[in-house]
Amino acid sequence: MAKGNGGIIGPPNTVTNGCAACGVASGVWQMNTVYSYVKNSDWVYNFANQDYMVVAGGGGGGNNAGGGGGGAGGYRSSGYGPSPRRGSTISTRWGDHAITVGGGGASPPSSCQAVSGDNSVFSTITSAGGGGGGKGCGSGAVGAAGGSGGGAGGGTAVNRAGGAGDTPPTTPIQGYAGGTNSAPATSPAYGAGGGGGASAVGADGSTSDGGDGGAGIPNAITHSGDFYGGGGGGASGCQPACAVYGEGGIGGGGAAGRGPVAAIAGTSLTGGGGGGVGTIAGGGNPGGAGGPGIVIIRSPGYISTDSACAPVSFRGSDYVAKFKASANLTVGGCTPTSGTAFDYLVIAGGGAGAGNLGGGGAGGYRTSFPGGTKLYLSPGPNVVTVGGGGARSSPGSPDCGVPGTDSSVGLILSTAGGGGTRAYANVCSQVFPGGSGGGAAAMDCGPLKPAGTGNAGGMSPSEGNPGGSSVIGDGGNWAGGGGGGSGGAGASGLANTCGTGYGGAGGAGTVSCITGSPVTRAGGGGGGFYAGGSPTSPANVGGAAGSGGATAGGGGDAAGGGSATVNTGSGGGGNGVQDTSGPAPGTGWPGPTNGGSGVVILRLATACKPGSFAVAPGTNTTAVVGSCTVATFTITGTLTL
Repeated sequence: MAKGNGGIIGPPNTVTNGCAACGVASGVWQMNTVYSYVKNSDWVYNFANQDYMVVAGGGGGGNNAGGGGGGAGGYRSSGYGPSPRRGSTISTRWGDHAITVGGGGASPPSSCQAVSGDNSVFSTITSAGGGGGGKGCGSGAVGAAGGSGGGAGGGTAVNRAGGAGDTPPTTPIQGYAGGTNSAPATSPAYGAGGGGGASAVGADGSTSDGGDGGAGIPNAITHSGDFYGGGGGGASGCQPACAVYGEGGIGGGGAAGRGPVAAIAGTSLTGGGGGGVGTIAGGGNPGGAGGPGIVIIRSPGYISTDSACAPVSFRGSDYVAKFKASANLTVGGCTPTSGTAFDYLVIAGGGAGAGNLGGGGAGGYRTSFPGGTKLYLSPGPNVVTVGGGGARSSPGSPDCGVPGTDSSVGLILSTAGGGGTRAYANVCSQVFPGGSGGGAAAMDCGPLKPAGTGNAGGMSPSEGNPGGSSVIGDGGNWAGGGGGGSGGAGASGLANTCGTGYGGAGGAGTVSCITGSPVTRAGGGGGGFYAGGSPTSPANVGGAAGSGGATAGGGGDAAGGGSATVNTGSGGGGNGVQDTSGPAPGTGWPGPTNGGSGVVILRLATACKPGSFAVAPGTNTTAVVGSCTVATFTITGTLTL
């Protein structure tokens, strides 16, 4: 047999830009040919284009009394956000790449500035940590520069500067400056500046009032409607009776401390800045910590990671890796088509209904049963995440319907249900998209809000439907929209000139027989109703619940139906607004409106079940259904193969 010049048996191959499936170049190569190409940097490597979003850790809020808001972590993205802020995709060579996720900055009581956040890094993209907020009291302190700058501390000196944003400078910019503590020259500037945000500067403080944190920026690389990089609110050195305290910017910014209430930390995985601390007896108190950042990579080709803190999911035509902590990204290879094959039903946690009006949306609903493309899981332990249902309230927003959380197994992820919108103009009146969207609510001080959209994860086929819209009647009565369900959109409310009407019904759920019996899950919560403060007639009622474990909305004379059924992923009903029959007319009825937790169900032929097959912990179960074995996960756990 002839021997090639490189000492390897077989005819020489030619280097081309093409390659076989999964990047394998078939045939036999001459060693001297390979050596020559590598030496001269001419060897053909495989590359893949990736979209990215890289958000650094937020800065801590300023300490003492009147601390400046922490600046948001720098935000850099190639797509899925506003077009002026999009960079170019990154062409990444196949192989392993280290990803760094920056932590949030702390707020030591004795420092003049809170600690800035840490950088986040992917390939050539570095986002700078948010600047720490300046210390309050005394003469105040300037905010630190960063991806977005920290707000100036409040004190007796005037015009202390906020920290510069976009430091170091990037193209497009990565953030904005923090607010100053400006006031008339003859007056102290007790109000601290708000931290800069990813899309706006922090508001300036004044003689007595703290500035709001700068707004963050939307990005739909994983979910539509997600915001990142909100600045922390600036506090005040005045007593609470004379001061207004800054709110955190949308996108995870923490609110300033208020009197005896501690400052709020920036939200984790948003890079939000921490809130500055307000006047608290004793002084020397810390501000809120900055929120840790996040790195998300989206690729049309297969990618994987080496950490459970960096899960990978498949979304229509793309793979998405979500780094919640530093880990390694592996680019290239083949989509797993080996291992153990399962049919699946993955439902995320449902959104909560609002304390007044909007119904909660169902969690995203994804299934292969019957007859769809199966999920392959590898030998060893496989993490199964069951999303929780959203709760009624969140800090600083007592009547907000909070979204649920995602559920996932392997490459399959279902998006959390959207929370219902509250019927007043405040931070919690934002729209909540989701697997299925939350219902809208009427606004007494502003325009009507649209309902939350469904299929927020961009899945194919769709994982859910939109919520229903809201209506204000001429008689002053309001009708909330129902939350979207997996099987249909939420209905709009009805409010007519005669003072009668009803909240919109929640969208229908979907029937599945994956466990051997028909079960309906993932319905939308009903919308609530308000009859303008007058006693309601029997017609003035909340919307009906969508099928599948959701709850109905409430009317003016009664709360809603309570929390949705656990492990259905259904939405909670929006509570009604109290009429004159209630103890606090004009406010939402008390009582829970929580969404139902999600569920993950996996099914395989018993003959194909590995001998090491086991589920944990013990509250998760297995059952034999005919010739199949079904594993049902009601809480987060592991499936070992």
